[in-house]
Amino acid sequence: MGWILLKIKKFVMKILASLKMYTMVVMLISLFSINGFSKDEEPTITKTFDLKQPGTLNAKSSGGGVTVETHDQPQVVIQAFVRKNGTVLEPSDPEVKEVLEAFNLNFSKSGSTVTAIVERKSHTNFWNNVGISLTIMVPAEMSCKVASSGGGVKISGVKGTHDFSSSGGGVHLENVTGTTEASSSGGGVQVVKQSGDIRLSSSGGGVTLEDAQGNVYAQSSGGGVSLKNIRGNVEASSSGGGVNVSGESTSVRAKSSGGSVHVDIRNLSKELNLESSGGGIDAVIHNGKKLGLDLDLHSDKVNIELQNFSGKSEKNRVKGTMNNGGIPVNMHASGGNINVRFDE
Repeated sequence: MGWILLKIKKFVMKILASLKMYTMVVMLISLFSINGFSKDEEPTITKTFDLKQPGTLNAKSSGGGVTVETHDQPQVVIQAFVRKNGTVLEPSDPEVKEVLEAFNLNFSKSGSTVTAIVERKSHTNFWNNVGISLTIMVPAEMSCKVASSGGGVKISGVKGTHDFSSSGGGVHLENVTGTTEASSSGGGVQVVKQSGDIRLSSSGGGVTLEDAQGNVYAQSSGGGVSLKNIRGNVEASSSGGGVNVSGESTSVRAKSSGGSVHVDIRNLSKELNLESSGGGIDAVIHNGKKLGLDLDLHSDKVNIELQNFSGKSEKNRVKGTMNNGGIPVNMHASGGNINVRFDE
């Protein structure tokens, strides 16, 4: 019996060793892929410009999307990819020359400003299945003005003053620092980790912003607006969906004609103004029982726990003060109820 158990033990150890080796191989493959050892698409054109100071990028494409990423080199690297029927052509492909002749390209530098512009010469149907997309590597301290009418815009890691727009796809921003404006009529606008005041608008989809420090203006006529973990004043509106706001905001103004309004905030000290004609209003005000509030709430039904209240409280209307008043809190819902909760 002992030798059988010994064989079983050796067999199990062999399996575990194999599994360990397999895991290490998978990890190494993943690591190589992350660090660029996997096979990438080869750009048709590559231009490099040295830049020894914070600079400005002016990029525009009418034939494809634009991606901007940061690296630790004092230079701007522009890569242009020729696409046909959704596939990147090899630089040696004989069709590349013909496609390039349909576009005006301007890759240049003047002072600390780098320009990367791709414009179609013609808008005939013959060229609708081709385009040129841009991938641009820049130093972190780079103010960016980026526009695309042939695809989406993707930006990450830059610091400066920024203006991003797309009429051919969505706008995706991550870890952007500085005063920022982003708009899209071809898709939604999505932002993660923003530091600095930001203005977002979309008529082609919704607007989402997560983890931001700075004042926020967000508007959408193509979908809802979702602002999560915001540390700054907020003004948000939507005619294409609901509005959701959470975080630490001294002032919130939110309006929706396409859905409900949901707010969950801390540090209220200036104003809370909520309006919905497409649904109800749900508001959570942290430490609200300790605040002086001037209340004006109106809907089919108002649900709120009042204390130290002076004024008029009815089923569909509450108007008066809590704790002797102070901060204006106005809510109006014509499409549902108003629910207000005070959390610690």
